[in-house]
Amino acid sequence: MNETGATISPLWRIAHSVSIVEAALLLVNREPQDYAQEIEGWADSSKPDGYLAARNAVTAAILNRDVDGSIIHPMVESFNNQYLDENIVDYRLSRVEVESLTDWLSSRGWREGYFFPGEAPETGFRNRAHPRYAPKLAAIVQAWEAQEAFSEEPGTPKQRLMKWLRLNASRFELTDDDGKPRENVIEELAKVANWAPGGGAPKVATQVFDGPREDFSHNMDDDIPF
Repeated sequence: MNETGATISPLWRIAHSVSIVEAALLLVNREPQDYAQEIEGWADSSKPDGYLAARNAVTAAILNRDVDGSIIHPMVESFNNQYLDENIVDYRLSRVEVESLTDWLSSRGWREGYFFPGEAPETGFRNRAHPRYAPKLAAIVQAWEAQEAFSEEPGTPKQRLMKWLRLNASRFELTDDDGKPRENVIEELAKVANWAPGGGAPKVATQVFDGPREDFSHNMDDDIPF
């Protein structure tokens, strides 16, 4: 059941495609059958929380070809002439492919709600819908959780944290206008999550060795580039 007490039909999951209105309603945990016919005629303040954001995000994803779907523009009449108004989107007739939509949602770090059955919803600071959601906080914790204290992966803990943050930069708003990871921000976040700020060289038992010894006492964080 959703927060209004109405049960969302599981039959929506077998649909290959849904309208943008239906997709947005499912994203905000509403049964489309109860709202789809009328919701676009309501004042924005009367629409369910998050509906406009979900609707506009799905529409933009289709227009940007990040998601498979079709955008339908309405015919309008002016001075007895009809023409296609490409500045207006008919959200009820425009459609999105469900499989493509779920793939895109996952790539954006959104894996909760109706399109992801059986997955535990994100709570607290991980919940993107939370009014105090902070993407950098979520990034720091998840980068830390993804690491092993002792790993054969090359690099120091800080370098491994930075590598993970680069690979997941788009999920946590850590990219610039060109979509490239913001290295200065990533480095600062890695410093916060770094559990070995004194250097990444592992400590080994002392053994007798007459040859030259390599000095591991310095901080190795900048020795191995990625």
